[in-house]
Amino acid sequence: MSIINLSLNNKKIGKVLFIVEGIKTEINILHKIFTNIFDYQYEKLDRLERYKPYNKKENPTSSIFVINTEESNIKDVKDANGYLDNIFIKLINEYNFPVDKATIFYIFDRDNKSNTDKSVIEELLSKLSNSKESNEDYDRQGLLLLSYPSVESFTASNYIKDCYNVQIETGNALKQYLHDQNFRYQKLNKDTFKFAVEEMIKALSFIGINEYDLDNFKNVNLKIFSYQEENYNKNKKYRLLSLICFALIDLGLVTVEEEH
Repeated sequence: MSIINLSLNNKKIGKVLFIVEGIKTEINILHKIFTNIFDYQYEKLDRLERYKPYNKKENPTSSIFVINTEESNIKDVKDANGYLDNIFIKLINEYNFPVDKATIFYIFDRDNKSNTDKSVIEELLSKLSNSKESNEDYDRQGLLLLSYPSVESFTASNYIKDCYNVQIETGNALKQYLHDQNFRYQKLNKDTFKFAVEEMIKALSFIGINEYDLDNFKNVNLKIFSYQEENYNKNKKYRLLSLICFALIDLGLVTVEEEH
């Protein structure tokens, strides 16, 4: 498979909410994408209750809001103590951000040293399979997009050809690898971002995924998870892969035409 055309599109995307586990890297990467590569209003409210708006627009029809789960762990997506629900109420009442009408993405890692509960991950991958539709079978809605072993895989995919051939065990090891290679998200631009999209598509093709349905991403998510778990069991490492770019494809900001 080869990609014959990849384009970035400026369009109205409405209100988009990202729920992330990290307090810095994910927020900064998404900021880089949505204010430098694209041109949208961007707001963040982290778990330390630090709010900051960027790239403010007057009466924006399109805007991005990023928040954290209570702790840096995927189990908190299930929100047993109501932390996220309280944040949603705050976004609606204090920041005029209509969570109930927003497109929602969850950006989390699969690192065997931190997010360790495979049954929770599989449950969430099964339930959180559509970014836009309300979820009649689950009390949470949105699309869960994992990175293996961490969000830094997205940074790597901006620079490394056939990035999926790199195998690393943990997010901390990947951070050190990127530091040694001087690969930094601060240097991302439109060209590196397009490269990252191509790398993600190539990685999925390597796994055996050449088609995907963003209206129901469950099967793709579970197939990737199953592949990565088998690879980890054999090699004690994950093949670098981040699914962040799927959020942009889902929003219609990236169009990919492929030749098989």
